[in-house]
Amino acid sequence: MTDDSRAVDPRRDSSGARTEAWKQTLEDMHAVADSRRDEGWDVLTIPAAQTDTVSRDVGEDDRFGLVHVVPDNYADEFTETYDADAFTEYLAYGTSIGGYAYLVTELIDPSAERSILIAGRYNLAFARGMITAARAEDVLYTHWKTIDGTDLGTFEHEEYEPLLPDT
Repeated sequence: MTDDSRAVDPRRDSSGARTEAWKQTLEDMHAVADSRRDEGWDVLTIPAAQTDTVSRDVGEDDRFGLVHVVPDNYADEFTETYDADAFTEYLAYGTSIGGYAYLVTELIDPSAERSILIAGRYNLAFARGMITAARAEDVLYTHWKTIDGTDLGTFEHEEYEPLLPDT
């Protein structure tokens, strides 16, 4: 075994590109929120603590899709705001950089003029199973949970391609 100090650690962001992409994602989320508020909408913004892609072969159920971990300090407000029957539309804004998808998902309650914006980032290398399941079922789900695993809600995306940048 040799010690090669020149080996690149893929977890590091030596160029700063992923850090800048995350900062830009948060800025985009806040810009959309400000625009909605200027139009008189109620808006909740949440930076996900973590976003994972889940395929059917992960876990004990057939659940698949994006899973956003909602930080505890946002969980109560998310639970009070989100109503699966009222939030019937969504928009997605994002890009992929350095093997990661950077995404802002906007859930929209058009009748009450409410919006929930969630910023997340997921590793494209781990997304293949989720993408395969979405294409097989012609639907993709976004799930939210707390850090301790408490489920907060699910949204069904019949039009899911905007959630899969550059795939």
